[in-house]
Amino acid sequence: MVEVSFLVGGPQGKGVETASIMLIYAVGSAGYYVYGRREFWSNIAGGRHSYFVGKVADRWPPGGIGNRVRLALFMDGHAVFEHIFHVERGGVAVYNTEEDGKTLESFTMISRTAVERLSEFFKRQGVEPTVKGAVEYMKSQGVKVVGLPFNKVLLDVGRKIGVTSPVMLSRFVNTLVVAVGASLLGLPVEYVERGVAFALGRKKEVIEQNKMVAAEVGKLVTERVETLTPRTPETKRIYWNGNEAVSVGKIVGGVRFISFYPITPSTDDPMFAERKLAYPVLPATEELKAMERVGAVVLQTEDELAAIAAAAGAAMAGARSATATSGPGMSLMAETISMLGMAELGVVLTLWSRAGPSTGLATRTGQHDLFYSLFIGHGEFPKIVLASGDIEEAFYDAIKAANWADKYQVPVIHLVDKDLSNTFAVMPAPDPYSVKVERPQPVVFQEEKNVNRYEITKDGLPVRYLPGISKAVYHVVSLEHDPEGDPDEDAEMVKKMYDKRMRKIETMMREIPDEDKVRYYGPANADTVIVSWGTTKPQILSALGRLPGVGYLQLRLLYPFPADLVRRHLEGRRTLFVEGNYTAQSSLLVRMYTGISADGVAVKYNGRPITADDVLEAYERFAKGEKRIELEWDL
Repeated sequence: MVEVSFLVGGPQGKGVETASIMLIYAVGSAGYYVYGRREFWSNIAGGRHSYFVGKVADRWPPGGIGNRVRLALFMDGHAVFEHIFHVERGGVAVYNTEEDGKTLESFTMISRTAVERLSEFFKRQGVEPTVKGAVEYMKSQGVKVVGLPFNKVLLDVGRKIGVTSPVMLSRFVNTLVVAVGASLLGLPVEYVERGVAFALGRKKEVIEQNKMVAAEVGKLVTERVETLTPRTPETKRIYWNGNEAVSVGKIVGGVRFISFYPITPSTDDPMFAERKLAYPVLPATEELKAMERVGAVVLQTEDELAAIAAAAGAAMAGARSATATSGPGMSLMAETISMLGMAELGVVLTLWSRAGPSTGLATRTGQHDLFYSLFIGHGEFPKIVLASGDIEEAFYDAIKAANWADKYQVPVIHLVDKDLSNTFAVMPAPDPYSVKVERPQPVVFQEEKNVNRYEITKDGLPVRYLPGISKAVYHVVSLEHDPEGDPDEDAEMVKKMYDKRMRKIETMMREIPDEDKVRYYGPANADTVIVSWGTTKPQILSALGRLPGVGYLQLRLLYPFPADLVRRHLEGRRTLFVEGNYTAQSSLLVRMYTGISADGVAVKYNGRPITADDVLEAYERFAKGEKRIELEWDL
């Protein structure tokens, strides 16, 4: 079994992401699976630190990301300081020896609080506050260090390939660290060259230069962290990130209109649909044979109010429509979300949660918006809130969200987060046809007539009449109304219409499969169950392998809440809730609907995701009697 954790870190905007893509694609093209995430500052000023942390494995899924890595590639001295505690004993760190003499103060974009904290640490350890001092400390902790004079190496390589400009040579630093990292992994240079070609696009001359740099630099390293022998994977694979998976899922699910206003981390979701407007479909019918590809109309609006309003208008016209945003943008959508409830219009709203409040940590993750997504809007109306736990699940859930919005004519909030949006993977390709696209058929009238779109039905679902398909005339209204859609405030009619809309909740709870409400992992007779939701899933599943006898309940359908099903899994067991917010919101939700109180909660709210090691720490402290556990690791 092969499993190697890695980190690539350096100055933001100086090739860190390109280096990460090179490495991921190189490893992926050699037949391995990759899972990881990107972290970066919201302040984009040059010199801020960003990094990519992940795992390479010969199976899917790989183990969860822990608190330390086995291979660290540092593009500058700032990265050495930032990750001084993040390389495991026996691991390898690569850095630039030409920066040995630089101090903490040399890197002006290091957070002042980090400088103070590290200065105090170095003082206690008797270590000089320089890059060399940090490297020596890592060595004392059992970390192997590969130090290279980056500029000298590139100057020597540049002479061989005919590039001598210092400015041009500085652009090869990302290729240098990837080539060193690939050599430490025993990866043949041809795979690094594939990664270079993939990451650099169509710049033929630049690609060739970088390939030559990779070939020359690779010869300098003889040590090994692991030997990745090229292999043939057992299944067809895909390379994408969370934003792309959800975007593709919506289009596969029949969404044909997407509106949005840019906001981190949601923007890449609709923008991917915009760039990949055409999507291939199977020519299953004569109609589809005439359409080689289908896609979605993507509209960037002037603000979030317009985005949700445009999606509502598309839904009125009969299109499957969607929008995407983050917490601050969703605030502006609240009024129209309520209107969707009254007018009975189905729209998918992908909520890419981030750490707040307000602008907060705009590029960091958090599970703070759970309650907000459940109770957004004024008045009471049916909605669906579905939380996804990983990339594959998010893809399939996006299809289901499109189905449910269309069938039940309610707003569907697909709850995901920044962690998922910036998760990248080389993984088995999901089957886009494994989730059936269910499109309710509209009622068609050949003659013009007024119809009762809001007819009182046993299941609460409205009768479907679509403009352009039927000559029926109906009203769409945000006021309380009668079955025909005319405003009406008669007390008896108000109650009938309210009851009719709320009956959708019973219908949804009856029809949505149990596996879309909760999923349970582990022994059926577990005494202790870890409870969580969202993107803590891969890390908890990884930790379970080291927690025999412990179960895991993943909450998926958060509204309407499946109280009976949750009660069945948790009654009579000790419960530990693990999530990324301060108040352990899911524990409060479970108590509100089931009466079951948490025996312990483990929370993390510093903008960093919960890791597999965090889960193990939480369980260990819980087993010793702690009731509230605050997790603080900063990777």
